[in-house]
Amino acid sequence: MTGGGATSFVSARRLFLAGAIGLTLWLGATFVWHVTWRQGLSLPVILFLDQDFPLLLGSLLLLALAAPFAEGKGIRLPRPTARIIVPLILLMGLAAWAGHYALFQNYAISRDEEVARFAAAYMREGMFARPIPVEWEPYRRAIMPEFFSPFGAADYWTAAYLPVNSAIQALFWQLGDPNLAGPVLLMAGLFALWRVALRLMPDRPDAVWVTVLLGCSSSQLWITAMTPYAMTGHFALNMIWLALVLRGGVIGHGSAGVVALVAAGLHQWHFPPLFIAPFILWMLLARRWTVAAFHALTLVAIVIVWAKLWPEFLLHALGAPADVRPSAGVADKVGSLFQRLGDRWQPLVNLSRYIAWNDILMVPLAVLGMAAMRWRTMIRGQEIALPLALGCLAGCMLALAQGYGWGFRYAHGFIGPFCLLAGLGWARFRPQDALRPLVIGLCITALGSVFLVWRTHAFVAPYAASHRLIDSSQADVVLVDPRGGLYVTDLVRGRNGVPGKPMVMNLAMLTLDQVDELCKNYVVELFDRAEFRPLGVPLLRWNLSRMDALRAHMKEEGCDKPVQPPLPETFEDALNAADNAM
Repeated sequence: MTGGGATSFVSARRLFLAGAIGLTLWLGATFVWHVTWRQGLSLPVILFLDQDFPLLLGSLLLLALAAPFAEGKGIRLPRPTARIIVPLILLMGLAAWAGHYALFQNYAISRDEEVARFAAAYMREGMFARPIPVEWEPYRRAIMPEFFSPFGAADYWTAAYLPVNSAIQALFWQLGDPNLAGPVLLMAGLFALWRVALRLMPDRPDAVWVTVLLGCSSSQLWITAMTPYAMTGHFALNMIWLALVLRGGVIGHGSAGVVALVAAGLHQWHFPPLFIAPFILWMLLARRWTVAAFHALTLVAIVIVWAKLWPEFLLHALGAPADVRPSAGVADKVGSLFQRLGDRWQPLVNLSRYIAWNDILMVPLAVLGMAAMRWRTMIRGQEIALPLALGCLAGCMLALAQGYGWGFRYAHGFIGPFCLLAGLGWARFRPQDALRPLVIGLCITALGSVFLVWRTHAFVAPYAASHRLIDSSQADVVLVDPRGGLYVTDLVRGRNGVPGKPMVMNLAMLTLDQVDELCKNYVVELFDRAEFRPLGVPLLRWNLSRMDALRAHMKEEGCDKPVQPPLPETFEDALNAADNAM
């Protein structure tokens, strides 16, 4: 299935120069469109300028400089057997698990991640939602500002996302650590990627190595696996689904159907159909009518279970929608997709981030994989590259605004197909075992990964420090005034997914009467720019006159005491705390 028999090869020099030139043009277009011509900076553009732009500049320069030396054998690798690949994959999983604590400081920075962990916490306790304590019901939206389910929202806090990702985290929480979920899914996905590559390219072990090493060198895969994001699950289950489909038979296809149904419940049901639909077309071209019909019915089942039955279950279990309109219906999901395509389609910046956070040779080699397709065999459904390429194009074209994300997370589930296309392109257009360009590409990518790790830590650290300061408060309530800081409202959260003392609230979502009640009945502390600016949270200019009046009233009432860390419990703790001042 490699499309062997090639009589001409693409030289590594041409591959590197084409990659450098294409990257230069893309990077220039991205900067002009999103920075020069646009007014105001979105979070993806801020991250692009801080992380991706300097990395890509350095990468294209190194690609161009390395081009004259890229051709050759480089190193000789053994056959990619389980004895070698499995320990490599285990190492990747361990690195991702350790990175959650070393790089992210055991902190999930975005609201998406916090909501997933919030749901895992109540699932761990055997609940489908967390009942809101009666005393906090008037403040429920200030405590859970966004990404909550509308069903029963007057009495329950429930995550807006579908439950499978949180359920997986809850399972690992029961086993000891919810932060093992991402690394284990990463390992499962990489293992399935290796098995698929072996099946597609059995006579080209070097191409299998290319596929596996492109996946293992992906900073996006590795760093996202450190987080509670559902995207690692999409990568893993997509690859497992493909491995089962290629296995074939009743067991293979039946198991793939179950995997697709589970994957659709990770957080939003429309992601797996984008991956699966091109393969149904591939099956139809091959006239595999029964198999195509089965997987088409699987897509129907996905919509029925997750877009219809799950909302009905929540309605029955929790009650009628409150606070906001329901957003789980099929029509709403499709309408939201088209609205975001029209309003916030950002292919340049998002795909620039995607290129930066993956192996520098992934896209050039994937283009070769697309070019390796033969039209006659393609229309007969004999080219696996066709559904892989269609899926990758769909994932890239739907380059919606993502906010946070290490790379471009909405295309996370297509990293596997990109790597497989790259392997197919290598098998078709590169001489066997001439691995020097791969080694050079891995070295350039490794340098970029070190830079990305540094910049990611620098971005996350101020928020993690702010959360620790809030969490250390001895007050009953901490009110967060988010003005002056970038995404400071995401600091409104509980401890390990559970709201409690201190109960953290978004001050901007409270009325004056509610603030008075809180100040009257509870010990209240305030967290604002005076606290988070010294910690390094990026600044953002925005004003809200109502908040000015609210803060002035709090000052008059003596209810604006700032968050203070707890006093040292021992003399040794006091000496340690004073160390920096001595």
